[in-house]
Amino acid sequence: MTPETLFSLTPDTFFRKMTTSSKYLTLTALSLAALFIVTSVCTAGVAVPDRVTTVETPVRITVLTTGRFFAAGGRLVDIYLDDKHLKRILTGGDGYGYLKYTPQSTGYKQIKARSNGDSAEGLLLVMAKKDRAIAIEVEDGFKTALFSDEIKQSSLKVVKTLSKTYKIIYLSRLAGKSITGPWLEKQGFPRSVILKWQGSDTLKGLKERGVQIAAIIGSAAVISAAADSVDKRYTFDKTKEGTTVKNWDEIAGLLQ
Repeated sequence: MTPETLFSLTPDTFFRKMTTSSKYLTLTALSLAALFIVTSVCTAGVAVPDRVTTVETPVRITVLTTGRFFAAGGRLVDIYLDDKHLKRILTGGDGYGYLKYTPQSTGYKQIKARSNGDSAEGLLLVMAKKDRAIAIEVEDGFKTALFSDEIKQSSLKVVKTLSKTYKIIYLSRLAGKSITGPWLEKQGFPRSVILKWQGSDTLKGLKERGVQIAAIIGSAAVISAAADSVDKRYTFDKTKEGTTVKNWDEIAGLLQ
């Protein structure tokens, strides 16, 4: 699959190619390699990863300034939170810039970064220390929903129901926020942060900020990485590292 082909893919089409079936492993590897090239072109300017923390716990707001293919450091970036200007920062040689922020109230807060006419947005989820969250790997958690409207409606209903009790944190292992975000929005899933999955380090970082993960749902590899930090681990894959479930209704029964 070429970068030119990927330009024409919708989020739905891209996810269909993210199958875990062995006959598609080569295609997936090629798609991911091309995706890095496409992402560099499409997101030239500024990027803002989503973040999660708890109230009165410092979090590092991160921005990345890029050129067409590579990071472009040494740029001034204005950072806003819910349209309120926080600070102007300078990105380093690697293109990354950081701003420490300590939230005083809970809720979803919109981060915006502006630099030389370019802008990007990210989302900050601030949880109460007593809140609990469910982490869902988008690519594997919803893969069966791509091929069945019935399964999609079931997963959508369950996630919406769970979001009334738990905070939802989406994890993206392969596609990234630029792909998963539009897909989740189009399908009507609850709005929330999308974190880049970096193995057990992702969960360790959340724990350090006081975020309680009540359960994690994803591939066998993801729940395996969570074995030491999350008790309730659910997957549609065969594994001994957690609980294998048949559908989202079963997950609802286990969590409610």
